[in-house]
Amino acid sequence: MLYIPAVTSALPLPLREQAGCVGTSRSAMRTAKQFVQVALALCCFADITFGIEVDCSLYASGIGKDGTSWVACPRNLKPVCGTDGSTYSNECGICLYNREHSANVEKEYDGECRPKHITIDCTRYRQVVRDGNVMVACPRILKPVCGSDSFTYDNECGICAYNAEHHTNVSKLHDGECKLEIGSGWPGIRIHALPSCLQVDCTKYPSTVSKDGRTLVACPRILSPVCGTDGFTYDNECGICAHNAEQRTHVSKKHNGKCRQEIPDIDCDQYPTRRINGGKLLVRCPRILLPVCGTDGFTYDNECGICAHNVQHGTEVKKSHDGRCKEHSTPLDCTQYLGNSRNGEAVAACPFILQEVCGTDGVTYSNDCALCAHNIELGTSVAKKHDGRCTEEVPEVNINPGSRDAVHFLHAVRERKRRGQLDCSKYRTSTLKDGRQLMACTMIYDPVCATNGVTYASECTLCAHNLEHRTNLGKRKNGRCEEDITKEHCQGIQQVSPICTMEYIPHCGSDGKTYSNRCVFCNAYLESNRTLNLVSMTEC
Repeated sequence: MLYIPAVTSALPLPLREQAGCVGTSRSAMRTAKQFVQVALALCCFADITFGIEVDCSLYASGIGKDGTSWVACPRNLKPVCGTDGSTYSNECGICLYNREHSANVEKEYDGECRPKHITIDCTRYRQVVRDGNVMVACPRILKPVCGSDSFTYDNECGICAYNAEHHTNVSKLHDGECKLEIGSGWPGIRIHALPSCLQVDCTKYPSTVSKDGRTLVACPRILSPVCGTDGFTYDNECGICAHNAEQRTHVSKKHNGKCRQEIPDIDCDQYPTRRINGGKLLVRCPRILLPVCGTDGFTYDNECGICAHNVQHGTEVKKSHDGRCKEHSTPLDCTQYLGNSRNGEAVAACPFILQEVCGTDGVTYSNDCALCAHNIELGTSVAKKHDGRCTEEVPEVNINPGSRDAVHFLHAVRERKRRGQLDCSKYRTSTLKDGRQLMACTMIYDPVCATNGVTYASECTLCAHNLEHRTNLGKRKNGRCEEDITKEHCQGIQQVSPICTMEYIPHCGSDGKTYSNRCVFCNAYLESNRTLNLVSMTEC
C-alpha cells in the first residue's frame, strides 16, 4: 500500500495556510507538483515497499544500564506484517525491533505476513534410486534456507531431498534460518496466530536437547485433555509442545477436551451367533469390561453387547461413544408423597395413577411416587430419566391397583420387581429320586447381575440358584455386577501400596472419580472398605 502524505504537509507554513484558498501562490503549486512527481516515480520501482508508520510514542522506552534499548510492549496478540516481510506480535513489536536494530521497518498490513514462495531448481542436484526410494546427493554446504513448512534446511538442496523423500512440495520462503514465530517456544516450530483460547504458549515448559539433537520437553503429569489440529487427543497443552518439538510438526490446539471423532460401525461378524432351542439366536460375548454407550442411551459391557442386543431384539443400535452413557436425569420432589408409619419410618403413600416413568436404573415405574418409594425402601438415589416406559426391555415395577391400602411399602414393590424380572418357566427342570429339583442350563455364557450383587453365568443359572437354595433373587441388570468385577480386578492386593507407578490407564470408580491406574484405584478400593466399585476402564 502506498502512503503519500497530504500535499500541504510539504509546504512551508505560510504557504500551507494559502493552499486551500483561491489565491494559492505559484511557488506552492510548483512545490506540490514536484512532490507528486517524486511520489509517482517511486511507484515505478517494484522493490520499494511503502508502509504505514507506527506511532511509537504510545509506548514507553529507554536505555538500560547495559546500554541496550528497550520498549515496554503490551502482551496482547494482534499480529501485524512489517515491510521487512516479518510478522510481529503487535505494532509495538515493530517499534522494539527498530530501536534494537536501528532499522526503519513500517507496518505493511494487519495480520500475519503472507509467505512469498520461491521455487528451487532441483534438477541441478544428482538423484539416485535405491530400493524404490529417490535419494538426492546434496553438497555439505551450510547455507541455511527457510522452507514453506517453516523448517530450516542446511541449504536449498535439503528442500529438494526432503520433497523427493516425502513426496511433498515444500518451497523456499527466504534465505537464512526460519524466524521464531508467534506462539512457539523453539526455533523451527511454528504455531500460527490463533484466538487466545486456542493459543499454546510452549515457552513456559522447560526443554533440553538430547545427544542426538532432539528437543525434549518436560511436561507436567496433569490430565487436562486437549484436541490437536492433527485429530489426536493430548493429555494437556504441553503434550502438543512436546510432540511438535520431537516430531518437527506444526500441531496447534483445536479445542479443549478430547477430540470428537467419528465412531466407526461395530463389526459384529467377529462375534459368532448360536441358535438355541426354539430357534432363538444368541451371541456369545467375551468376558471383557470395556463399557460402550449405545445410540439408545444404554451402557453395554463391551461392543459385543450391542451386537447381542441387536440380534436378540431385532434392533439397530450403534455405538455412540466409548465409556458409560451419561445419564440425563430429572430430580424428583418426593416430599409430597411422604407419610409416617407407627414406628416412625418414612413411607410413601402412592396414588393409583398410571403415569409411567423411566428410572436411571433402566426400570419402568408406574409413576413418580413408585420411584420415590423405591428410593425410600432401599436407600437408593434413582432419578427419573424421562417420562414414559424405558426403551430397553427391562422389568416394569407397578403398584397393584387392586390393593385396598393406599399406603404401599416398597417391600411389596421390590418383591413384585424381583418376581417380574425372571421368567424361569422357560428352563426345563427335573426331579431327582431324593425329591430335589434341578434345572438344566446350557453352557452359554451370558452373564447377569442378581439383586444380591453376585454375577451369574446366565439367567438360567440364576433361576437354578433360586430353585436349589429356595431364594427369590431377581435380576438387577444384564452383564456382570460391578462389585464382582472390582473384587476380581483387585484380587491379590491386600493392603494399600505406598508407591504407585506413573503410567496412565484410567479407571472410573463408582464415586465418579477417574483413577490413573490399577494401583491407585485398588488403593482407593481398600481405603473405602471395599465399597468402591469399578465402573469402567475409561475416564469417568
